[in-house]
Amino acid sequence: MAIFTSLSPNTEKDDLWLAWQTLFKPWQWQKGQAVLELENYFKNWLPASYAFTFSSGRAGLYAILQAIGITDGDEVLLQAYTCVVVPNPIIWLGARPIYVDCQDDFTMSVEDLEKKITAKSKAIIMQHTFGCPSQVEAIMALAKRHNLLVIEDCAHCLGGHYQGQALGAFGDVSFFSFGRDKIISSVFGGMVATNNLALAEKIAKLQNNLSYPSYGWIYRQLAHPLVLFFVKKTYNILSFGKILAAAIKQLGLISRAVSLAERQGGKPSFAGQKMSNGLAVFALHQLKKIDRLNEHRQKIAAVYDRELAGLAGAQLPQFRSDNIFLRYTICLNKAKFLIKQAKSKGIELGCWYDWPVAPRDTNLDKVFYTLGSCPMAEKLAEESVNLPTNIQVSEKDALEAAKVVKEIINI
Repeated sequence: MAIFTSLSPNTEKDDLWLAWQTLFKPWQWQKGQAVLELENYFKNWLPASYAFTFSSGRAGLYAILQAIGITDGDEVLLQAYTCVVVPNPIIWLGARPIYVDCQDDFTMSVEDLEKKITAKSKAIIMQHTFGCPSQVEAIMALAKRHNLLVIEDCAHCLGGHYQGQALGAFGDVSFFSFGRDKIISSVFGGMVATNNLALAEKIAKLQNNLSYPSYGWIYRQLAHPLVLFFVKKTYNILSFGKILAAAIKQLGLISRAVSLAERQGGKPSFAGQKMSNGLAVFALHQLKKIDRLNEHRQKIAAVYDRELAGLAGAQLPQFRSDNIFLRYTICLNKAKFLIKQAKSKGIELGCWYDWPVAPRDTNLDKVFYTLGSCPMAEKLAEESVNLPTNIQVSEKDALEAAKVVKEIINI
């Protein structure tokens, strides 16, 4: 069986059984108690004073931007080396995303951030890429000096901490993703958290006015882990799984993580919708085992750190106890070659992010990114390769993946 970085990486047997059971309870797909249970559990667990579910992390960000009053002509600062779903909600409100370059640890450069703040700047999105904390104190201090709100992008860092405090508790407001490849997965789903009462009241009002996703859309998400389980089991059997995965995406039997419209700056239907009860059931189930999932990620990252030490021409991530390693990302000139060769040996490495605003077919003009404006982010996009750390990857798998990486790089 192949080793995977993506394709429903958090799904275990109990998750499959839960998805199967929920599929046969359509009366619980839209409305139910699971959403409220998830919100209450989350705010006590983080902790935060207020927590609100949405259909996705970007739907949560869209609500945040509306609540803080982002409108035509405003600027919101965010880092390059990100996904198109982050700048898109800014664009939907008529505002302009301003891209800030990275450091070599994949997080925002404070030096470049300061250069790009203008009189039109209203907020900073602080992204903790792959679970690595950003320069929290420096960004917060800069925001305070310029009277800017800080939105924490915690899509990669659920359960992570910085200096003993939970990531997501530093900014004015934060958003989290429960997407298919994130720390926990309900295929689609997101959460917004804040300690600010005034913001919370506005977000609650926005959430209350949203509709639920359609039954057809919810069905595709519930079916996703079951379909992908079968795909992975047959992946290397005469390429059947690979062909099946392509076919079901093309037929729309399961949804894309990023729609084709979003790659052009467009707005998907679920961007203005609540989280459904059916997916909240799944998210709550996974949240209750997050400590074990993240401890496993750190254990697998430690294997890579040991086995890949001294790898010629490669930059390894800094191993820190506060980095939960959604993926273990290395940088090297042979990135594309490594991904291609590893795939031929049954190891599916990841390529988050292989474009300064990913995915690679994103129309950069539509999302207001200018090539050359963030050189470090563009360099990282060309050179980064993700190794899997998810619960489906055993220590034996990690040793095998590291062995294959070393063999390919030393060719």
